[in-house]
Amino acid sequence: MNIGIVGLGLIGGSLGLKLQNLNHCVYGITNNSSNEEKAKKRNLANHVSCDFTILKKCSLIILALPIKDLINPQQELIKSIPSNAVITDVGSVKQPIIETWEKLHPLFIGSHPMAGTENRGVNSGFAELFDDAKWVITPTKNTEPYSTEVLSTIITSFNCEIYKTTPKEHDEAVALISHLPIFLGSCLIESVNTRENSSLLNTSKVLASTGFYDTSRVGGGNPSLGLDLAISNQKNILKSLKKLSNNINEIEKIIKQKDWDLLFQKLSRAEQIRKQFCD
Repeated sequence: MNIGIVGLGLIGGSLGLKLQNLNHCVYGITNNSSNEEKAKKRNLANHVSCDFTILKKCSLIILALPIKDLINPQQELIKSIPSNAVITDVGSVKQPIIETWEKLHPLFIGSHPMAGTENRGVNSGFAELFDDAKWVITPTKNTEPYSTEVLSTIITSFNCEIYKTTPKEHDEAVALISHLPIFLGSCLIESVNTRENSSLLNTSKVLASTGFYDTSRVGGGNPSLGLDLAISNQKNILKSLKKLSNNINEIEKIIKQKDWDLLFQKLSRAEQIRKQFCD
């Protein structure tokens, strides 16, 4: 297939490499000439350009743009998309993106690969990013079966597991398991940054190891992504933060009361619940 990718950062660049490995012809769009040159050097697509018109040759187009640019797309992009091309996005919020694109294109279907790293930009993509990943698709009553079929065929060729759900449930779920950890990690980083006690801060830096690295990783990632998520999924993130706050308050109360038996029960329950998510 001729497949267009708009945005060649971590997700888009990884898609470009993977699709070329599967013998598709990839047309990649970058946002400036500097990134165009970098993308060409890394062979992220067969054809790389800042000119949206190269998308006119494509029968499938994947929008790998920041959320704000998916919700408010450029007119040049909209005009360059063929009417018979299947369109999807890879944004980590679905409802506002789908509301925008279903009005713009009859063959749009929302999707979201559950894969990523804290890295970004044209130098961050790699073909193995999607290995054994889940890929969410969120068709609505307006989605054409043809779009679902085309996208599902591509996802399956990646050896990804397809998971189908509604845009609403997707946004509620990722607020809990994907977006909340970003803000939790950010708060953790701020908490250990004891600038009022330089000796403690230096000791903490020296002793920081895998436990801190693992729990803070996403909080120290892309700040623009965190901002976009908060703006576009505000309601669900606030509900998740409230739930987290309640749990932290409960732990604090248990420790203050020295109810060690209850604390052990709570930690043991968390251990068992985590296995349901991570096994």
